[in-house]
Amino acid sequence: MERQKNINKKVKKLKLLAIGITIILIVSGSLFLLYPRSSINASDNPYSDNPYDSKISSNLFQPSSLNETIEAYALNPQWNEITEDYRPHWAGASDEEFKQIFGNLPKMPQDFYKKYKMFMEGKLTDYDRLGPEYWMQPEFYGLNQLFFNTYINRPANMWRIGQISCKPSFRYIEVKPGATLQLSTFFHTEIIGSEAYLGGIIHTIYPDSAMNQEGTVIFKQPDNAEQYITARIISPDNDPIFSSDDFQQKIKGKNINVNDNDRLLLFPAAYSKIDVKGEKQIVGFPESWCYKVTAEFSIANNCPKGDYVVALDIINPSWAIIEEYNWIISGYPYYHFFFPAIREWHPVCPFFQVLITVT
Repeated sequence: MERQKNINKKVKKLKLLAIGITIILIVSGSLFLLYPRSSINASDNPYSDNPYDSKISSNLFQPSSLNETIEAYALNPQWNEITEDYRPHWAGASDEEFKQIFGNLPKMPQDFYKKYKMFMEGKLTDYDRLGPEYWMQPEFYGLNQLFFNTYINRPANMWRIGQISCKPSFRYIEVKPGATLQLSTFFHTEIIGSEAYLGGIIHTIYPDSAMNQEGTVIFKQPDNAEQYITARIISPDNDPIFSSDDFQQKIKGKNINVNDNDRLLLFPAAYSKIDVKGEKQIVGFPESWCYKVTAEFSIANNCPKGDYVVALDIINPSWAIIEEYNWIISGYPYYHFFFPAIREWHPVCPFFQVLITVT
């Protein structure tokens, strides 16, 4: 009888964890929340990726909606003759427009939706191993027929600036003191197609507390967390335009708020309609509409046991940087302008939080 109770208890915990490994879709910002377990090799310092007994409650992360497209295409991927891959043929664009929209992205593999489904269900948590043929696709962030309709059917009197989001927004890991590991997330602009260039500085922070997207506090940050856990962004590099000699010469001596551990990223427009010898052509998603951002986390050997949170967040470039981007991008074709990443919207919590339990 006692054995059966223990089995039922374990099953209950497994169900609770399954609920916690979920996606929250916020349509207005194309922001997704994923709360996965991790499976990264922490060198000689082993860790547990089974937080069943953690005080970090997984029921704080419950789904609001799931993309129904995933199941259908995971079971029955269809060859797309236009793009010569397995991207769904979203209706509403001519064949030529479809190629213009998706032609600069990697070919979508046949198992894209199968792996994506596993990712969303928490069955493929070491997503750092996914190549750009997966995470660079707009479909990885929820593009379906409804969103494509919004992308292709643009009111003539509206101009879409867009905003930056990231997926996943949370990651949980249990580690031993002395561990060093690398974790990633994917920053991107809107799947419905920003028409502006957006620039932001991604940096590491130590929040006062960990919280979910509704603002519910999960736990308070221990004192002196920065003394025991260090974090640094290791990829990608800064935007090549910003790093160029000419750009650096123009801003020399001015107020520059990009530190060595920061990354200034430029997200180009994901929709443009430019004139090419009298004919209008769509310029769709460039490869740099999305970035894989990787940070390295090191736990001190004397780190006290407990729950910690380290995050990646975005701040706007200084005015000197914004002004120089304005000079450059205003010379591009179409109605292109540069905007700072953070304007009227920012998630309640930092963009990407790593919840670390030191055991």
